[in-house]
Amino acid sequence: MSTPELLDLARELMRQARPHAWVTVIAVKPPSSAYLGAQAVVEADGSLHGWVGGGCVQSVVKATALRVIATGQAQRLRLSNSGDPMDDVDVQPMQCASNGDVELFIQPAAVTPRLRVYGNTPAARAAAWFAREVGFEALLDSAVAATGEFAATFGLPGDAAHVSALPAPESYALVATQGDGDEAALEDALQSPARGVLVVASRRKAERLRAAMRLRGIAEERLADMHAPAGPDIGATTPGEIALAAVTGLVALRHGRRESTAGGAGEETRAEPGKAGPPVQIATGYVNPVCGAQVDPSTALSSLTMEGQTHYFCCTGCREEFERHPGKYLAIGARMRLTETPKAGA
Repeated sequence: MSTPELLDLARELMRQARPHAWVTVIAVKPPSSAYLGAQAVVEADGSLHGWVGGGCVQSVVKATALRVIATGQAQRLRLSNSGDPMDDVDVQPMQCASNGDVELFIQPAAVTPRLRVYGNTPAARAAAWFAREVGFEALLDSAVAATGEFAATFGLPGDAAHVSALPAPESYALVATQGDGDEAALEDALQSPARGVLVVASRRKAERLRAAMRLRGIAEERLADMHAPAGPDIGATTPGEIALAAVTGLVALRHGRRESTAGGAGEETRAEPGKAGPPVQIATGYVNPVCGAQVDPSTALSSLTMEGQTHYFCCTGCREEFERHPGKYLAIGARMRLTETPKAGA
């Protein structure tokens, strides 16, 4: 593919906002089929257009380009068997029989990441602002952004009030509901294509939310993409400080500097393939099927009897959610009873 053809392809990919990477050969040590200044374009599906070397070069270039697209960070790549390390250069062995050296510069294009922010809170609005400042296309939930403001921000028709009107799914999600519909927002975020879901919550609350998501049928593999607390402990107290910490965690996650916190601080707890996650253990009392909180029936703030069973809730909000989707939560309650720990001697 000639340079003009590559430029035409890149323009079309940019027009469609499709992530891709430019690859340029910046140094060559013969013998090699690559040449100085040779270029290629790699799409997010791994398709390579252009010429930067033979098959033994292309496979490594594709893998590196996909990483560059995912992280948004440019990378120098050197294929060589000399064994000489180079600062800030990814040195990989040259697999070609010619045994030459090739150095390439790989840079991302059209990879502006998207962030869906859930919540009608000051922290949610502040997080959207911080995220835009560090290069994210922050999409406030429709409950936060007025139709006109949303449409004007993203160049949409005036009646397009929700992020589903956008041409592509967001890359990340931040749940900053802070007690107002946490479970519903988190479930929606985990069922979306978001690569990572960050939650503004304490570790204790995060574990309760994870338990609630398990009851709602969210797989352990997907729960491993949930990051809570959303950011590092900076002693945040105000909404702005909380938002700053959350966006700091978002940036770290995007650049691969953060492990999953599915089981606690910095612990990777992704379930092994084919193995189910741990069952929800019910010790005493009743577990609210909406949020997963354990409720003492004698002190429950609200209750509801349906299909011959009384359900207890920690707040009226959970009861209202139950009443809106009774079938869903009756099924969750049935699964919870199946995971209840048998009594001794039973």
